Amino acid sequence: MSIKHRLHVYVDETGDRGAGKDSSPIFGMAAIVLDDVGVANVRSAVNLLREDFRVPDDAVMSWKRHVKTHDRRRRAAEVLAGVRGLRVCYVYAVKDELRQGTYLDDHQRFYNYVALKTYKSTLWAARSWKGVGAQVWTRFGHVRGHDHRTTDKYIRREAGRDSRVPFDMEQGLRWVSADQYAESQAADLYGGFLKAALWPGGEFGYVEPAYLLKVWPQIRNSESCAIPLGIMSMPANSLVRQNCWFPCDHCTK
Repeated sequence: MSIKHRLHVYVDETGDRGAGKDSSPIFGMAAIVLDDVGVANVRSAVNLLREDFRVPDDAVMSWKRHVKTHDRRRRAAEVLAGVRGLRVCYVYAVKDELRQGTYLDDHQRFYNYVALKTYKSTLWAARSWKGVGAQVWTRFGHVRGHDHRTTDKYIRREAGRDSRVPFDMEQGLRWVSADQYAESQAADLYGGFLKAALWPGGEFGYVEPAYLLKVWPQIRNSESCAIPLGIMSMPANSLVRQNCWFPCDHCTK
């Protein structure tokens, strides 16, 4: 009897789902796909970063609280870029490009749609990496005030309807709090790399793409083309390559 490959997926969101002037310019998700080697390696990486950043034992390490400076962000990207047995999938929406009357006006629909796109990308990444016989356990980060039961139902319905999605690989789709798994803390940091590259900040409104580019080789399919299964921008795939830092000069996606 052959032993099936086991893969573990952890997903965290970045930005908010609001549409006002004080809301984030993007809403997206970062997903890490890990084999058994990757699980051990990413836990070691998270423990190292927690020590480096002096995160208390009873606290969850997060981009927002503990990785505020350039040196810390550079350190986080350097450590996580060295993790083997890991793939990354990003999905995000640029709010200014979305039409009124779409999911931008409904927080539940917005989350569900981005979550579904992210989920599909991770299953395709798992199949591409380890084959159709692999087994996948997926953990989304719990979002305060969000009814995850509706998202679970939505994902199962839509993924089940799409014959292209290998939903039979899934073994345990769940929503979990950030303190349950070190891997969830890593997904949060990967979300921070995306945020830094796309969300102008600081006194002069600069973006910081260096951290995302440091982990670029981990983005699914980046050896040929990262768009759209490694990094998907919405409502158009072309939006991500319009960034001045995009590393592929001749991309036509």
